[in-house]
Amino acid sequence: MLQTMIRSRRFLKNPIKSVTKGMALFSGTYSASLGVNRKLITTQNPAFINYILKENHKNYNKSAISTERAARFMGNGILFTNGDFWRRQRRMIQPAFHKEKLQGLNNIIIESITEGLAVFPAGERVDIYPLVHGLSFHVLIKSIFNIPLPPATITEIGQIFKDIQEFLIRDTNQPMRRLFYPITGTENACLKKTKRLKEIIRRIIAQRKSGNKQTGDLLDMLLHSTYEDTGGGMPEEQVIDEVLILIFAGHETTANTISWLLYLLASNQDVMEQLTASFAGKTIQQSLAGEYLQATINEGMRLFPAAWMTERAAVEDDQFGDFSFPAKTIIIPFFFGLHRDENIWENPLAFNPQRFISDPKAARSGQFFPFGAGPRMCIGNNFAMAEMSFFLYTFLKEFEIKPTGQVPEMKALITLKPDKVILNVRRRTQTI
Repeated sequence: MLQTMIRSRRFLKNPIKSVTKGMALFSGTYSASLGVNRKLITTQNPAFINYILKENHKNYNKSAISTERAARFMGNGILFTNGDFWRRQRRMIQPAFHKEKLQGLNNIIIESITEGLAVFPAGERVDIYPLVHGLSFHVLIKSIFNIPLPPATITEIGQIFKDIQEFLIRDTNQPMRRLFYPITGTENACLKKTKRLKEIIRRIIAQRKSGNKQTGDLLDMLLHSTYEDTGGGMPEEQVIDEVLILIFAGHETTANTISWLLYLLASNQDVMEQLTASFAGKTIQQSLAGEYLQATINEGMRLFPAAWMTERAAVEDDQFGDFSFPAKTIIIPFFFGLHRDENIWENPLAFNPQRFISDPKAARSGQFFPFGAGPRMCIGNNFAMAEMSFFLYTFLKEFEIKPTGQVPEMKALITLKPDKVILNVRRRTQTI
């Protein structure tokens, strides 16, 4: 028992280090017991991951561990549901996130980034992470609700999400805390914050409906989406739940990736110079098709995938290779380890965007999972790529960045975030 507790504490303190050690000891896949007839299998084997997420995806759901608790606080959106209900919601929402549909959002994203960078501070040893996080949050809020919102409302939404996420992290990592919720009132306090958040979104929807005016934002897309089988629209409570998921999943992942990218670019000046030069003669809209820009973003997501792992639970007994396992087995695809596997990637720890240009199939060959894979692949991948492209284009035309010697510590929580990213930031005297 004592050894189990020690191992658990080590894992919670540094899960990536703990899992990476297991990957090295057991050739990329290992299993552990979760009690009687329950298993947990962790893998960075690309064939195994593809089998779970794509080839036999119908036999794998998101586990109750990751859905039921989170859904209490974040609603029954597509991130926390399974089965027929999930499929119906996914089919309804997916078309709104196709590249062609998102074209109308590009101007909103660009305008929000431009406004945010106009007041972005320059100086020595600037911690850019909270600044990028705040900017990304405002981009997302503007993309969902393209209407003037009081600053106090935006601040309140951001704070509530921060509080709920911190609660869920502690609740998942330290389940024994639940015994004390009746005494501390922590859970009820968090549920009240969820209720308040839904009230804010419900009020915005009511204003939108009463105004009878389309604004071209994500809320419009949700309100005007229809089910294939009935042709009817989404119930208002479900719209609210899906908006909650968009905010929950949509801002921190992008903010984390941009922050890691700025750190990598500052530490690799030759790559930054080549990337900046690649913008010559291109408008910001054209940057989306920039080969070197897309390769740079891919390389950043390879080294620091925001979704550093995911999980699935087997619906029925199954097997893969030498592994046979019963229903309810939880499979953990370890994307972080796969993305740095020296058996798959040449010089895997180097930041080298050229690898995605020299081998353009690398991003589609079943060994690179920045947005997951299969039917549950991140629905907002096109939105995220557009935001990151527009941000880097605008930022590098306005600013020069240099390293400070600080190496960000990886915080493997719900997403892979840096503890801080401290850079020397100088505004260019003349934009390029």
